[in-house]
Amino acid sequence: MSTIHRRRSASEGGYPCGDETSARIIEAALKLFGEQGYEGASTREIAELAGANAPALNYYFKSKEGVYNACIEHMVEHIWDFLAPTIEEAQGQLGGRPDTEQLIETFCSIQSRIAEFMLVSNRTSSWRKFYAREQSGLGPNAGEEVINQRIGQRIIGVTSGIISRLMGPQASQEECILRSMTLTGQLLPFHLTRASSLRALDWDVLTPKRYALLMKIVHEQTVALLRGLAR
Repeated sequence: MSTIHRRRSASEGGYPCGDETSARIIEAALKLFGEQGYEGASTREIAELAGANAPALNYYFKSKEGVYNACIEHMVEHIWDFLAPTIEEAQGQLGGRPDTEQLIETFCSIQSRIAEFMLVSNRTSSWRKFYAREQSGLGPNAGEEVINQRIGQRIIGVTSGIISRLMGPQASQEECILRSMTLTGQLLPFHLTRASSLRALDWDVLTPKRYALLMKIVHEQTVALLRGLAR
């Protein structure tokens, strides 16, 4: 696995206002890598969009791959900060003896939190194409592995654990993971292929009212399916 290159601190010398400059470079890179792909986006274009120069980019991130890995690190940190309290609360619940309705409520809370970040948060609007390309295997391999280890496996671990509790010991780990993935996957069309999903509904944008309708349907389907699994 490739090393994640963290940006250099301003205390190391070189360019002033290091945090501000490197943050602009990361945001510009997220946008251009998302729109043009890893191969298509050049370091020159990224530096220009960030209002920096090419030497500054090389100083903070060493290389194009270093910029890309910094984008992954930035994205993963913010996603996990947003999801961590809900995931950790669910993990704590699994250490006890929750009943069926508590387990279902917890699963839905995780699903709602994921939806809030993916579909409502302003931060993700410029990340959506980047994330879609990464999940399709179109970026350096290190990025996909970092996202999987630090976010994907944590979410799957707790949601499949909830399903395992609902189904009982006869359910295999493989089945519980598959059910977890397909239930949480209800949200993905509006995250990874939002434009085509909105066109299918003849919607121009995902307004609060439309988002509420979407989540109402997702919640109803999730609760029905989870209650059907409970032994």
